[in-house]
Amino acid sequence: MKPFVFQHAQEVWPEGETLLHVYLTPHDQDRELAALVARGRAVLREFPITCVEDRWLHITVDQITDRVGAEIPPSERDALVAELGKRLADVEPFDIMIGSLESYATGVIADVHPDEPLNDLHTTVRAAIQTVRGPDATGYPAKVPHLTLGYAAEECDSDQVQRKLRNGVRPGHAPMRVDAVHLVDVTADAEAKTITWDHVAMIPLGAGG
Repeated sequence: MKPFVFQHAQEVWPEGETLLHVYLTPHDQDRELAALVARGRAVLREFPITCVEDRWLHITVDQITDRVGAEIPPSERDALVAELGKRLADVEPFDIMIGSLESYATGVIADVHPDEPLNDLHTTVRAAIQTVRGPDATGYPAKVPHLTLGYAAEECDSDQVQRKLRNGVRPGHAPMRVDAVHLVDVTADAEAKTITWDHVAMIPLGAGG
């Protein structure tokens, strides 16, 4: 496992800049998920991995890559919120399963499944962003969805981390409710290995029904 490097599209995150993202975030009522994360953190205490605090846990739906956050004014943010709201109005809320926890190349992630509703949500969100900002606004590569539990701060043995996670985090799965997306202005601290954000808007799913 190597130290994590935060990305802007397929490049290194520009130092001192924020980037707009669309995230999914857990609810307070996702208690089984909170317990799963807590079990994972307990295992990871002995490793050089910076665990994500509860308030910053997220699943990335998309990243807006054509401009840094400071260059996207309130009027354009409002347009993004409006377009997301219009397109997500007919998307019904759904449940996903988080887990198992996996020792990855640069940290620890939780797998997320099933794929279909999340892939469909990504397609809808990306279409909304491109409608407002154009086709070059979404250079972030589409990936298998995941929830990051921790970012590697130093090199460590991924196999050892995985063995500890598999044996020490039981049960290894928990449900999460998806009923909204969040437009957020994200700060990445490369040295501290943390992601934080300012909240722009919550856009509910299924508001048209």
